[in-house]
Amino acid sequence: MKFSHTLNGRKSGPGWGLAFGLLMTVAGIGLWCDAKLSASASSYDEPLGIAALLIGVFAAIYAVHELRPR
Repeated sequence: MKFSHTLNGRKSGPGWGLAFGLLMTVAGIGLWCDAKLSASASSYDEPLGIAALLIGVFAAIYAVHELRPR
């Protein structure tokens, strides 16, 4: 009989997801601020910054949700 359902192993995925989310959020804020403050910004810089910001925020929220004990 297998008792694998009784093991309480912690997965490192949510921790890496939180780190990825925070990194993407900071990168998105940086790209967006650079596009807003730069005179020579292309038309793709601002949407790319906003997309990176949204991906980072959603990834961080999901990772925090998975880290919370049930």
